[in-house]
Amino acid sequence: MALSAQASAQGFLGGSLGQSDIDASIASGLITSGTIDGEDSAFKLFGGYFFGPHFGAEAAYVDLGAAGYSGSFFGTPVSGGSVDIWGYNIAALARFPLGERFALFGKLGLFLWESEASDVTGGAPFSSTTKGWDGSFGLGASLRFTRSLSARLEWEQFSVGPSDAALLSLGLQYSF
Repeated sequence: MALSAQASAQGFLGGSLGQSDIDASIASGLITSGTIDGEDSAFKLFGGYFFGPHFGAEAAYVDLGAAGYSGSFFGTPVSGGSVDIWGYNIAALARFPLGERFALFGKLGLFLWESEASDVTGGAPFSSTTKGWDGSFGLGASLRFTRSLSARLEWEQFSVGPSDAALLSLGLQYSF
């Protein structure tokens, strides 16, 4: 009975809120000196399917928030800088049940991202959009409250071009 709710194939949907930490290199090429604040609120919406007790797949929309920056670009003042990052993540999941209600999981995936930079450089507005795809991975734990409802705590790392962004989030998952 311990694995009965987790052993069968099941779909799931959910959402998470958390804190992102975007590497300072995200502002490389936007400022040559100054300050960068890479921490912001973030969220994700996800859904997927477990094919048995241990393996599944997940697709997610991930909004990593924004890194703020200000300083100068080769001596020209830069103010109000922001790099927003969002995208879609597709990942393979491995789940390790530890009893009837608790499980650990890991994921390895592909992050299709977009970033939008905007600031005021030397009094003139600037904006730029960049798109790409890179790898992602994560670790987490889930605690099942009922047959269908679980809490999920996870840490994920997303590559965004030459930069990285980490996401620590807490969310709810509905299984069906």
